[in-house]
Amino acid sequence: MRRATVPGKMRIKLVAFPVAVSLLAILPVVLLLSSIRTLRELEAEREVFLRSRAANVISLLSALPSDLPEKAIFEYVSAGEPALVDLRIFSQNQPGQTDTSLAPLWSGRELFREMTLERPEGRIFRIEAPFNSRTGLRIARIDLDASSADFLIVHARHNVLISMLSGLALVVLSLYAIFAARRAARLRLLHAELEHLAHLGQMASVLAHEIRNPLGAVKGFIQLAAEQPDDTVRELLAPATGEVERIERLINDLLLYGRPPSPKLRPVKWTELLARLESHVERIRQGRPVRFAADACELEWKTDPDILEHILLNLIRNAIEATAGQLDASVRLSVEHAPGGSLTLRVADNGPGLPAEVRERLFQPFLTTKSSGTGLGLAIARSLARSLGGDLFFKHAQPHGTAALVTFSRTEVISGGQNNGK
Repeated sequence: MRRATVPGKMRIKLVAFPVAVSLLAILPVVLLLSSIRTLRELEAEREVFLRSRAANVISLLSALPSDLPEKAIFEYVSAGEPALVDLRIFSQNQPGQTDTSLAPLWSGRELFREMTLERPEGRIFRIEAPFNSRTGLRIARIDLDASSADFLIVHARHNVLISMLSGLALVVLSLYAIFAARRAARLRLLHAELEHLAHLGQMASVLAHEIRNPLGAVKGFIQLAAEQPDDTVRELLAPATGEVERIERLINDLLLYGRPPSPKLRPVKWTELLARLESHVERIRQGRPVRFAADACELEWKTDPDILEHILLNLIRNAIEATAGQLDASVRLSVEHAPGGSLTLRVADNGPGLPAEVRERLFQPFLTTKSSGTGLGLAIARSLARSLGGDLFFKHAQPHGTAALVTFSRTEVISGGQNNGK
Protein backbone atom coordinates (compact mmCIF):
# COMPACT_ATOMS: atom_id res chain seq x y z
CA MET A 1 0.00 0.00 0.00
CA ARG A 2 1.29 3.46 -0.79
CA ARG A 3 1.73 5.57 2.32
CA ALA A 4 0.05 8.94 2.56
CA THR A 5 2.55 11.77 2.17
CA VAL A 6 2.69 15.42 3.11
CA PRO A 7 2.51 17.74 0.08
CA GLY A 8 5.81 19.07 -1.27
CA LYS A 9 5.37 22.71 -0.20
CA MET A 10 4.28 21.66 3.27
CA ARG A 11 7.27 19.30 3.53
CA ILE A 12 9.66 22.16 2.61
CA LYS A 13 8.10 24.40 5.25
CA LEU A 14 8.27 21.70 7.89
CA VAL A 15 11.95 21.10 7.13
CA ALA A 16 12.90 24.79 6.79
CA PHE A 17 11.23 25.89 10.02
CA PRO A 18 13.19 23.58 12.37
CA VAL A 19 16.40 24.56 10.55
CA ALA A 20 15.67 28.25 11.11
CA VAL A 21 14.80 27.64 14.74
CA SER A 22 17.98 25.59 15.17
CA LEU A 23 20.04 28.50 13.84
CA LEU A 24 18.20 30.77 16.25
CA ALA A 25 19.10 28.41 19.10
CA ILE A 26 22.80 28.68 18.15
CA LEU A 27 22.83 32.48 18.57
CA PRO A 28 22.41 32.50 22.38
CA VAL A 29 25.11 29.85 22.66
CA VAL A 30 27.51 32.05 20.69
CA LEU A 31 26.50 34.99 22.88
CA LEU A 32 27.18 33.00 26.03
CA LEU A 33 30.60 31.86 24.81
CA SER A 34 31.50 35.43 23.84
CA SER A 35 30.38 36.75 27.23
CA ILE A 36 32.38 34.09 29.08
CA ARG A 37 35.45 34.95 27.02
CA THR A 38 35.00 38.64 27.82
CA LEU A 39 34.64 37.78 31.50
CA ARG A 40 37.91 35.86 31.47
CA GLU A 41 39.69 38.73 29.72
CA LEU A 42 38.36 41.15 32.34
CA GLU A 43 39.60 38.83 35.08
CA ALA A 44 43.06 39.14 33.55
CA GLU A 45 42.66 42.93 33.38
CA ARG A 46 41.64 42.86 37.03
CA GLU A 47 44.99 41.33 37.98
CA VAL A 48 46.81 43.85 35.78
CA PHE A 49 44.99 46.66 37.57
CA LEU A 50 46.01 45.33 41.01
CA ARG A 51 49.63 44.98 39.84
CA SER A 52 49.58 48.59 38.68
CA ARG A 53 48.33 49.68 42.11
CA ALA A 54 51.15 47.69 43.71
CA ALA A 55 53.64 49.36 41.33
CA ASN A 56 52.26 52.71 42.49
CA VAL A 57 53.03 51.71 46.09
CA ILE A 58 56.58 50.68 45.08
CA SER A 59 57.13 54.08 43.40
CA LEU A 60 55.91 55.86 46.53
CA LEU A 61 58.25 53.76 48.68
CA SER A 62 61.19 54.52 46.39
CA ALA A 63 60.52 58.26 46.72
CA LEU A 64 60.04 58.40 50.49
CA PRO A 65 61.29 61.62 52.11
CA SER A 66 64.57 61.12 53.94
CA ASP A 67 63.23 62.61 57.17
CA LEU A 68 60.11 60.35 57.27
CA PRO A 69 60.16 58.02 60.30
CA GLU A 70 59.45 54.29 59.82
CA LYS A 71 56.17 54.42 61.76
CA ALA A 72 54.72 57.06 59.44
CA ILE A 73 55.46 55.20 56.20
CA PHE A 74 52.09 53.34 56.07
CA GLU A 75 50.09 56.56 56.58
CA TYR A 76 52.15 58.31 53.94
CA VAL A 77 51.76 55.57 51.35
CA SER A 78 48.07 54.82 52.06
CA ALA A 79 47.30 58.48 51.42
CA GLY A 80 48.50 57.95 47.85
CA GLU A 81 47.01 54.47 47.49
CA PRO A 82 43.56 54.02 49.15
CA ALA A 83 43.46 50.29 48.32
CA LEU A 84 46.41 49.59 50.64
CA VAL A 85 45.39 47.32 53.54
CA ASP A 86 48.76 46.45 55.08
CA LEU A 87 52.41 47.21 54.38
CA ARG A 88 55.49 45.56 55.72
CA ILE A 89 59.08 46.44 54.78
CA PHE A 90 62.00 44.05 55.15
CA SER A 91 65.68 44.97 55.34
CA GLN A 92 68.27 42.36 54.51
CA ASN A 93 70.53 42.83 57.53
CA GLN A 94 68.09 44.30 60.00
CA PRO A 95 67.72 42.11 63.14
CA GLY A 96 64.27 40.54 63.68
CA GLN A 97 63.13 41.03 60.07
CA THR A 98 64.83 38.09 58.40
CA ASP A 99 62.40 35.93 56.33
CA THR A 100 63.93 32.91 54.58
CA SER A 101 61.06 32.76 52.06
CA LEU A 102 62.29 36.06 50.63
CA ALA A 103 65.71 34.67 49.66
CA PRO A 104 64.84 34.37 45.92
CA LEU A 105 63.88 38.04 45.90
CA TRP A 106 67.09 39.11 47.67
CA SER A 107 69.19 37.09 45.22
CA GLY A 108 67.33 38.37 42.18
CA ARG A 109 66.04 34.93 41.08
CA GLU A 110 62.49 36.35 41.36
CA LEU A 111 61.55 39.91 40.39
CA PHE A 112 58.32 39.83 42.38
CA ARG A 113 55.87 37.41 43.93
CA GLU A 114 52.09 37.69 44.00
CA MET A 115 49.21 35.73 45.55
CA THR A 116 45.57 36.10 46.54
CA LEU A 117 44.62 35.48 50.17
CA GLU A 118 41.22 34.85 51.69
CA ARG A 119 40.76 36.73 54.93
CA PRO A 120 37.71 37.16 57.17
CA GLU A 121 37.58 40.79 56.13
CA GLY A 122 37.75 39.90 52.44
CA ARG A 123 40.11 38.91 49.64
CA ILE A 124 43.65 40.30 49.78
CA PHE A 125 45.95 40.71 46.79
CA ARG A 126 49.54 40.44 48.02
CA ILE A 127 52.72 41.38 46.18
CA GLU A 128 56.25 41.03 47.51
CA ALA A 129 58.79 43.04 45.50
CA PRO A 130 62.21 44.69 46.08
CA PHE A 131 62.76 48.48 45.87
CA ASN A 132 65.61 50.92 46.43
CA SER A 133 65.29 53.29 49.35
CA ARG A 134 67.56 55.81 51.06
CA THR A 135 68.98 52.97 53.18
CA GLY A 136 69.59 50.60 50.25
CA LEU A 137 67.75 47.57 48.81
CA ARG A 138 64.62 46.57 50.71
CA ILE A 139 61.59 44.34 50.10
CA ALA A 140 58.00 45.46 50.51
CA ARG A 141 55.10 43.10 51.30
CA ILE A 142 52.09 44.97 49.97
CA ASP A 143 48.53 43.86 50.82
CA LEU A 144 45.85 45.45 48.66
CA ASP A 145 42.08 45.15 48.91
CA ALA A 146 41.25 42.90 45.94
CA SER A 147 37.71 44.24 45.79
CA SER A 148 39.09 47.59 44.67
CA ALA A 149 39.30 46.14 41.16
CA ASP A 150 35.81 44.66 41.17
CA PHE A 151 34.43 47.66 39.30
CA LEU A 152 36.14 46.24 36.19
CA ILE A 153 34.20 42.98 36.28
CA VAL A 154 31.01 43.41 38.30
CA HIS A 155 29.08 44.84 35.34
CA ALA A 156 30.49 42.15 33.07
CA ARG A 157 29.26 39.52 35.51
CA HIS A 158 25.80 41.03 35.45
CA ASN A 159 25.88 41.10 31.66
CA VAL A 160 27.01 37.47 31.49
CA LEU A 161 24.26 36.44 33.90
CA ILE A 162 21.68 38.29 31.85
CA SER A 163 23.08 36.73 28.67
CA MET A 164 22.97 33.26 30.21
CA LEU A 165 19.37 33.66 31.34
CA SER A 166 18.25 35.17 28.05
CA GLY A 167 20.22 32.57 26.12
CA LEU A 168 18.71 29.77 28.17
CA ALA A 169 15.24 31.21 27.59
CA LEU A 170 15.90 31.39 23.83
CA VAL A 171 17.25 27.84 23.78
CA VAL A 172 14.20 26.56 25.66
CA LEU A 173 11.86 28.46 23.35
CA SER A 174 13.77 27.24 20.31
CA LEU A 175 13.67 23.62 21.46
CA TYR A 176 9.96 23.96 22.21
CA ALA A 177 9.39 25.47 18.76
CA ILE A 178 11.32 22.61 17.15
CA PHE A 179 9.36 20.06 19.19
CA ALA A 180 6.08 21.77 18.30
CA ALA A 181 7.02 21.85 14.60
CA ARG A 182 7.96 18.17 14.59
CA ARG A 183 4.82 17.26 16.50
CA ALA A 184 2.69 19.29 14.08
CA ALA A 185 4.39 17.53 11.17
CA ARG A 186 3.69 14.12 12.71
CA LEU A 187 0.07 15.06 13.37
CA ARG A 188 -0.38 16.29 9.78
CA LEU A 189 1.19 13.11 8.44
CA LEU A 190 -0.94 10.97 10.75
CA HIS A 191 -4.05 12.88 9.72
CA ALA A 192 -3.19 12.37 6.05
CA GLU A 193 -2.60 8.64 6.64
CA LEU A 194 -5.86 8.26 8.60
CA GLU A 195 -7.77 10.12 5.90
CA HIS A 196 -6.20 7.90 3.26
CA LEU A 197 -7.01 4.75 5.23
CA ALA A 198 -10.57 5.96 5.79
CA HIS A 199 -11.04 6.35 2.04
CA LEU A 200 -9.63 2.86 1.53
CA GLY A 201 -12.01 1.48 4.16
CA GLN A 202 -15.01 3.13 2.53
CA MET A 203 -13.95 1.90 -0.89
CA ALA A 204 -13.40 -1.63 0.48
CA SER A 205 -16.82 -1.63 2.13
CA VAL A 206 -18.58 -0.48 -1.05
CA LEU A 207 -16.74 -3.00 -3.21
CA ALA A 208 -17.47 -5.82 -0.76
CA HIS A 209 -21.18 -5.06 -0.79
CA GLU A 210 -21.25 -4.80 -4.56
CA ILE A 211 -19.40 -8.12 -5.00
CA ARG A 212 -21.25 -10.00 -2.26
CA ASN A 213 -24.67 -10.15 -3.93
CA PRO A 214 -23.62 -11.52 -7.36
CA LEU A 215 -21.15 -13.82 -5.64
CA GLY A 216 -23.98 -15.30 -3.58
CA ALA A 217 -25.88 -16.04 -6.76
CA VAL A 218 -22.81 -17.63 -8.38
CA LYS A 219 -22.24 -19.79 -5.32
CA GLY A 220 -25.89 -20.89 -5.30
CA PHE A 221 -25.81 -21.96 -8.94
CA ILE A 222 -22.52 -23.83 -8.40
CA GLN A 223 -24.00 -25.69 -5.45
CA LEU A 224 -27.14 -26.58 -7.44
CA ALA A 225 -25.01 -27.83 -10.33
CA ALA A 226 -22.83 -29.83 -7.92
CA GLU A 227 -25.94 -31.68 -6.70
CA GLN A 228 -26.42 -33.22 -10.15
CA PRO A 229 -25.65 -36.95 -10.38
CA ASP A 230 -22.90 -36.49 -12.95
CA ASP A 231 -19.59 -37.16 -11.09
CA THR A 232 -17.58 -35.37 -13.76
CA VAL A 233 -19.54 -32.16 -13.22
CA ARG A 234 -19.07 -32.38 -9.46
CA GLU A 235 -15.32 -32.82 -9.86
CA LEU A 236 -15.13 -29.77 -12.12
CA LEU A 237 -17.20 -27.64 -9.79
CA ALA A 238 -15.35 -28.58 -6.58
CA PRO A 239 -12.42 -26.14 -7.18
CA ALA A 240 -14.91 -23.39 -8.11
CA THR A 241 -16.68 -23.81 -4.78
CA GLY A 242 -13.38 -23.48 -2.91
CA GLU A 243 -12.44 -20.33 -4.83
CA VAL A 244 -15.86 -18.77 -4.15
CA GLU A 245 -15.43 -19.45 -0.45
CA ARG A 246 -11.99 -17.81 -0.60
CA ILE A 247 -13.53 -14.74 -2.22
CA GLU A 248 -16.20 -14.75 0.50
CA ARG A 249 -13.50 -14.66 3.19
CA LEU A 250 -11.83 -11.76 1.38
CA ILE A 251 -15.14 -9.89 1.26
CA ASN A 252 -15.71 -10.50 4.96
CA ASP A 253 -12.24 -9.07 5.68
CA LEU A 254 -12.98 -6.00 3.58
CA LEU A 255 -16.29 -5.47 5.39
CA LEU A 256 -14.63 -5.84 8.77
CA TYR A 257 -11.91 -3.39 7.80
CA GLY A 258 -14.32 -0.85 6.35
CA ARG A 259 -16.99 -1.11 9.07
CA PRO A 260 -15.88 -2.78 12.28
CA PRO A 261 -18.82 -4.24 14.23
CA SER A 262 -20.06 -2.63 17.43
CA PRO A 263 -19.17 -4.79 20.48
CA LYS A 264 -21.95 -6.55 22.34
CA LEU A 265 -20.58 -7.12 25.81
CA ARG A 266 -21.73 -10.00 27.98
CA PRO A 267 -20.19 -12.19 30.69
CA VAL A 268 -17.85 -14.73 29.10
CA LYS A 269 -15.94 -17.54 30.78
CA TRP A 270 -12.42 -18.35 29.66
CA THR A 271 -13.36 -22.03 29.40
CA GLU A 272 -16.17 -21.16 26.98
CA LEU A 273 -13.89 -19.01 24.82
CA LEU A 274 -11.13 -21.62 24.90
CA ALA A 275 -13.53 -24.36 23.77
CA ARG A 276 -14.58 -22.24 20.80
CA LEU A 277 -10.96 -21.61 19.85
CA GLU A 278 -9.87 -25.24 20.16
CA SER A 279 -12.68 -26.31 17.84
CA HIS A 280 -11.00 -24.31 15.06
CA VAL A 281 -7.34 -25.07 15.81
CA GLU A 282 -7.33 -28.44 14.03
CA ARG A 283 -8.75 -26.84 10.90
CA ILE A 284 -6.12 -24.07 11.10
CA ARG A 285 -3.28 -26.57 11.57
CA GLN A 286 -4.19 -28.39 8.34
CA GLY A 287 -2.17 -31.42 9.37
CA ARG A 288 0.94 -29.43 10.32
CA PRO A 289 2.82 -30.91 13.33
CA VAL A 290 2.34 -27.85 15.56
CA ARG A 291 1.63 -28.40 19.26
CA PHE A 292 -1.02 -26.04 20.67
CA ALA A 293 -1.31 -25.42 24.41
CA ALA A 294 -3.44 -23.00 26.42
CA ASP A 295 -3.85 -21.87 30.01
CA ALA A 296 -6.82 -23.22 31.91
CA CYS A 297 -8.42 -20.99 34.54
CA GLU A 298 -11.82 -20.00 35.88
CA LEU A 299 -11.62 -16.38 34.73
CA GLU A 300 -14.89 -14.70 33.73
CA TRP A 301 -15.20 -11.14 32.44
CA LYS A 302 -17.37 -8.94 30.23
CA THR A 303 -16.47 -8.84 26.54
CA ASP A 304 -17.76 -9.63 23.08
CA PRO A 305 -16.85 -13.31 22.57
CA ASP A 306 -17.33 -13.21 18.79
CA ILE A 307 -14.98 -10.28 18.31
CA LEU A 308 -12.42 -11.67 20.76
CA GLU A 309 -12.60 -15.09 19.07
CA HIS A 310 -11.94 -13.47 15.70
CA ILE A 311 -8.86 -11.65 17.10
CA LEU A 312 -7.37 -14.73 18.77
CA LEU A 313 -8.02 -17.05 15.83
CA ASN A 314 -6.21 -14.62 13.55
CA LEU A 315 -3.22 -14.52 15.91
CA ILE A 316 -3.19 -18.31 16.36
CA ARG A 317 -3.33 -18.81 12.59
CA ASN A 318 -0.38 -16.45 12.10
CA ALA A 319 1.58 -18.19 14.86
CA ILE A 320 0.98 -21.65 13.37
CA GLU A 321 1.99 -20.45 9.90
CA ALA A 322 5.12 -18.79 11.37
CA THR A 323 6.29 -22.13 12.77
CA ALA A 324 5.88 -24.01 9.50
CA GLY A 325 8.83 -26.37 9.03
CA GLN A 326 10.07 -25.70 12.57
CA LEU A 327 11.21 -28.69 14.61
CA ASP A 328 9.13 -29.13 17.77
CA ALA A 329 6.88 -26.26 16.66
CA SER A 330 4.57 -25.00 19.37
CA VAL A 331 2.05 -22.22 19.96
CA ARG A 332 0.85 -21.25 23.41
CA LEU A 333 -2.15 -19.17 24.44
CA SER A 334 -1.93 -17.71 27.94
CA VAL A 335 -3.99 -15.30 29.99
CA GLU A 336 -2.77 -12.96 32.71
CA HIS A 337 -5.06 -11.04 35.01
CA ALA A 338 -3.67 -8.41 37.37
CA PRO A 339 -5.55 -7.41 40.55
CA GLY A 340 -5.88 -3.84 39.24
CA GLY A 341 -8.18 -4.98 36.46
CA SER A 342 -5.75 -5.29 33.54
CA LEU A 343 -6.00 -8.37 31.34
CA THR A 344 -3.48 -9.69 28.81
CA LEU A 345 -4.05 -12.49 26.31
CA ARG A 346 -0.75 -13.74 24.89
CA VAL A 347 -0.23 -15.86 21.78
CA ALA A 348 3.43 -16.95 21.57
CA ASP A 349 5.24 -19.18 19.10
CA ASN A 350 8.77 -20.57 18.90
CA GLY A 351 9.24 -19.65 15.25
CA PRO A 352 12.09 -17.64 13.73
CA GLY A 353 10.66 -14.30 14.84
CA LEU A 354 9.87 -11.16 12.88
CA PRO A 355 12.51 -9.15 11.01
CA ALA A 356 12.75 -5.49 12.06
CA GLU A 357 11.52 -4.17 8.69
CA VAL A 358 8.43 -6.42 8.86
CA ARG A 359 7.70 -5.58 12.52
CA GLU A 360 7.60 -1.86 11.68
CA ARG A 361 4.85 -2.40 9.08
CA LEU A 362 2.83 -5.18 10.70
CA PHE A 363 -0.40 -3.21 10.89
CA GLN A 364 -0.15 -1.56 7.47
CA PRO A 365 -3.28 -2.58 5.51
CA PHE A 366 -2.93 -4.60 2.29
CA LEU A 367 0.70 -5.40 3.06
CA THR A 368 1.55 -9.09 3.42
CA THR A 369 4.62 -11.30 3.20
CA LYS A 370 2.54 -14.37 2.37
CA SER A 371 1.92 -15.74 -1.11
CA SER A 372 -1.82 -15.44 -0.47
CA GLY A 373 -3.97 -13.21 1.70
CA THR A 374 -5.07 -9.58 1.76
CA GLY A 375 -2.73 -8.21 4.41
CA LEU A 376 -5.74 -7.05 6.42
CA GLY A 377 -5.66 -9.62 9.21
CA LEU A 378 -3.54 -7.77 11.75
CA ALA A 379 -4.99 -4.37 10.86
CA ILE A 380 -8.47 -5.79 11.51
CA ALA A 381 -7.33 -7.56 14.70
CA ARG A 382 -5.91 -4.35 16.17
CA SER A 383 -9.01 -2.39 15.13
CA LEU A 384 -11.26 -5.00 16.80
CA ALA A 385 -9.08 -5.05 19.94
CA ARG A 386 -9.39 -1.27 20.21
CA SER A 387 -13.15 -1.50 19.74
CA LEU A 388 -13.17 -3.68 22.90
CA GLY A 389 -11.15 -1.06 24.78
CA GLY A 390 -7.81 -2.81 24.39
CA ASP A 391 -4.85 -2.86 22.04
CA LEU A 392 -2.62 -5.27 20.15
CA PHE A 393 1.16 -5.25 19.88
CA PHE A 394 4.00 -7.66 19.24
CA LYS A 395 7.31 -8.38 20.95
CA HIS A 396 10.10 -10.95 20.89
CA ALA A 397 9.46 -14.21 22.69
CA GLN A 398 12.20 -15.95 24.67
CA PRO A 399 14.38 -17.70 23.68
CA HIS A 400 13.14 -17.07 20.13
CA GLY A 401 9.88 -16.53 18.35
CA THR A 402 7.16 -13.91 18.50
CA ALA A 403 4.53 -13.04 21.09
CA ALA A 404 1.31 -11.23 20.22
CA LEU A 405 -0.29 -9.48 23.20
CA VAL A 406 -3.89 -8.34 23.37
CA THR A 407 -4.02 -6.04 26.38
CA PHE A 408 -6.92 -4.48 28.24
CA SER A 409 -5.97 -1.88 30.86
CA ARG A 410 -9.42 -2.02 32.49
CA THR A 411 -11.61 -5.08 32.44
CA GLU A 412 -14.82 -5.80 34.31
CA VAL A 413 -13.84 -9.14 35.81
CA ILE A 414 -16.66 -11.13 37.37
CA SER A 415 -14.58 -13.97 38.77
CA GLY A 416 -11.03 -15.25 38.36
CA GLY A 417 -8.65 -17.99 39.41
CA GLN A 418 -5.08 -19.18 39.16
CA ASN A 419 -3.73 -20.17 35.76
CA ASN A 420 -2.83 -23.78 35.09
CA GLY A 421 -0.89 -24.91 32.07
CA LYS A 422 -2.81 -27.18 29.79
